[in-house]
Amino acid sequence: MSSAVVVGVVTRTGSAVAVTLGGSAAVPRFLGRREFELVPAGLPAQPYHAAADMDLARAAQMIARVERAAEQAAAAGLRALADVVQAAPRAVAVVVKPAAVPEELAGVLRSHAWMHAAEGLLYREAVLAAVSSCGWTAHAVQQSALPAAEHALVELGQVAGRPWRRAEKDAARAAMTLIPPVGDK
Repeated sequence: MSSAVVVGVVTRTGSAVAVTLGGSAAVPRFLGRREFELVPAGLPAQPYHAAADMDLARAAQMIARVERAAEQAAAAGLRALADVVQAAPRAVAVVVKPAAVPEELAGVLRSHAWMHAAEGLLYREAVLAAVSSCGWTAHAVQQSALPAAEHALVELGQVAGRPWRRAEKDAARAAMTLIPPVGDK
């Protein structure tokens, strides 16, 4: 491959969208995309919501199972994407948003908003850990720091085809933050 391969990832409740780019910052090139589930059948996609009616010890165990499963699924999904584009990424950017939740599970379970925030953190952290476990460089990129790149997004979307939703666009924008100014040779 004549340029650096980078990946951008957006997580959602129980799933992730990854877009792989190459080229340069001036002319990013679409290489591939993949949407993958982060939670296998039998485990809840919203573990903090599911934990609300459990005793704390059982809730913590179930959440830990979801965390492990999400990290394993993220690693498998990212490796599958690397196989499709036939190149390991130089780096992976995961879109993050500021979130504050109580450190203790009991505190999180007291608030529906905190449950949502904790689930968002769980999936972002699982993907970041998966990137590292694959031996790639992980970057957390604040959603507010993503480049606008409207023209590039239109061109990338034309090459990528449908679906080209906000998740794919944000994943592409995250990947763009990692592309060197001039393609690596």
